[in-house]
Amino acid sequence: MLKPFNINILLYHQVGEILPNDINLDCFCTTSEFYRQMHFLKQSNYKVISLYEALAFNSQEVDRNYIVLTFDDGCEKFYDTIFPILDSFNFTATIYPITGFLGKFFTQNGKHYPHLKILSEVMLQELSTLGVEIGAHTVNHHKLTRISKSDAEFQVNYSKDYLEQLLGKQIHSFSYPHGDYNDETISIVKESGFTNALTCKSGFAHDAPSFFEIPRKYITYFDNIDNFIHKLN
Repeated sequence: MLKPFNINILLYHQVGEILPNDINLDCFCTTSEFYRQMHFLKQSNYKVISLYEALAFNSQEVDRNYIVLTFDDGCEKFYDTIFPILDSFNFTATIYPITGFLGKFFTQNGKHYPHLKILSEVMLQELSTLGVEIGAHTVNHHKLTRISKSDAEFQVNYSKDYLEQLLGKQIHSFSYPHGDYNDETISIVKESGFTNALTCKSGFAHDAPSFFEIPRKYITYFDNIDNFIHKLN
């Protein structure tokens, strides 16, 4: 078990003002609502910390409510929309880009996603120097339990190695695409050298059975400020 942290790890995907066609509303938050949420956190008794800080805590150090902000897929809008808002509140975050599509629009199973352009290499490098933690999210965003073990090993290993070479630093955190994992997947992630992995299961960090099954709380299009506050409790 993880130590008894009083920590919410929040999961975002895309943030923007115009709602794209055919988007999964669970993966979208409006810019205005996102700003309200960050403003609330700044004015509240919550403290936004990095994932690295959260996992390095011991129980004696936890003296208030903590928030970790995470963003899956690595949408380009993190660079020009999300990060400026975070920076205005002096908040940090962890992002998990899909490495096979850096600087490109995401495509999967023959479907093109014109609303999901992934951060470029240059953007990732700049964000990393500005203190944004970068984690791995595979090469192609496949469900790891639906592909062969060798393919899963490639997806996990290559995404880690690619980012480490690009950024010149170790990549410690992994996020399971679609929140899909099993015991074999966990073993692959551990053997690849990651120290933690995040899921899409809802809950508090202290409820995680291990550092490789850490729950998060999904923030969606339907979360106005009242719903957002309720999710933190």
